[in-house]
Amino acid sequence: MKDKLLSEILREYDAYRLEQQEALRLRESEVQSTIPELTRLRQSLVSSFAEKARALIMNPELENMDIEPDKDKHLDELKKKESSLLVQNGYPEDYLSLQYRCSVCRDTGYAGDLIKEKCSCLIQRLVDSSYRFSELYGLDKENFDSFDSDIFPNHPLPGKTQLTQKEYMEQLRTLLWEYQEAYPDNPRKSLLFTGKTGLGKTFLLNCLAKAILDKGYTVLKITSYNLFEHLFRSSFQNNPEDSLLVKDGIFEVDTLMIDDLGTETRRNNFTAEELFNILNERYLKRKHTFLSTNLSLTDLREYYSDRVTSRLFDTQNTIILHFQGQDVRLRAKRAPT
Repeated sequence: MKDKLLSEILREYDAYRLEQQEALRLRESEVQSTIPELTRLRQSLVSSFAEKARALIMNPELENMDIEPDKDKHLDELKKKESSLLVQNGYPEDYLSLQYRCSVCRDTGYAGDLIKEKCSCLIQRLVDSSYRFSELYGLDKENFDSFDSDIFPNHPLPGKTQLTQKEYMEQLRTLLWEYQEAYPDNPRKSLLFTGKTGLGKTFLLNCLAKAILDKGYTVLKITSYNLFEHLFRSSFQNNPEDSLLVKDGIFEVDTLMIDDLGTETRRNNFTAEELFNILNERYLKRKHTFLSTNLSLTDLREYYSDRVTSRLFDTQNTIILHFQGQDVRLRAKRAPT
C-alpha cells in the first residue's frame, strides 16, 4: 500500500512537471512573437549553456572549479539582459523560467546532491494522502501573522498572575513564536495546552503548524476523536497493511498535533494503550507531539492511566500551558452588531 501510494503521488509530480514544461513552451512562443530581440538573446543563452555543458561532460572534474570566470560572467550578463527585456515589455522577470511548487526538489519529490532522499514536500504529501481526515486547513487565516490579541478581554485574570487575558495571550504567543523559531532543536519536544473551550488553543496549534510546515517539516493535525476512531477501525478491519500505514505515519511524522484530547470514545483499555504507545514511541524517537485538551490536569489524571499521565506530565520533555479567561467565541456572539 505504501509503494502504491508513493507511485501515485510521483505520477502526479511527473504530470505537474510536464504541465509546467508545456506552459513554458507556450510562454516562449508568445514572447518570440512579441519581443524579437529576446529570441536572439535566448539563442545566445542556449549556445552558451550548451558550450559549458559540453566542457563539463568532457571534464567533469571542472564542475566545482572556477576556471572560466569570463564565460560565467557572460552568462550572468545574458540572463540579466533577458530579465530586463521581459520587464520592459510588461512581463514578470521570471516569465521564461519553469515555475516550481517546491524549489528544493524542483517538483521531483527527491532532493540532495550525492544521495537523493525524499523531499519534505513529498513526505508531507504522503502524510496528507494517508490521513485524508488530517485537519490542516485554514492556516492562511490562523497563523502567527494573523494573531490578534485585541479579541481577548483586557480584564485581569483571576489568581496571582496580575495579567489581563489579553496580556497573558500575548505572552503565550511570544513563547510559542520563540518555540517554533528553535524548532526542531527544542529540548522539550512536547506541548500540552489545557483550558476550557474558546480560549485560543486550536488557533495557536494552527499557528505552530503553519510555521513548522513553512520550515519544510511534516505535520499531522487531527482531533483525538478522529485519531482513535481511525486507529480502532484500522486495527479491527482485518487489514494489517492499512493499520501499519496508519501507525507508521503517526510515529514518523515530524510533528503530531492531537486536538481535543478527552473527546475520543473510550473502548476498555484500547484508547489508553494506543495513546501511551503513541506518546512513548514518539518520545523515544525524539519527535514533537503537541496536544490540546479541555480537561484540567486533575481530570486528565482521572481519565487516563498512570502510564499515560506520566508521559503527559513529564516536565523534562513537556511544556504545559494553561489557557485562562473568557470564551472569546461567546464574547464575539454577544457583541453588538
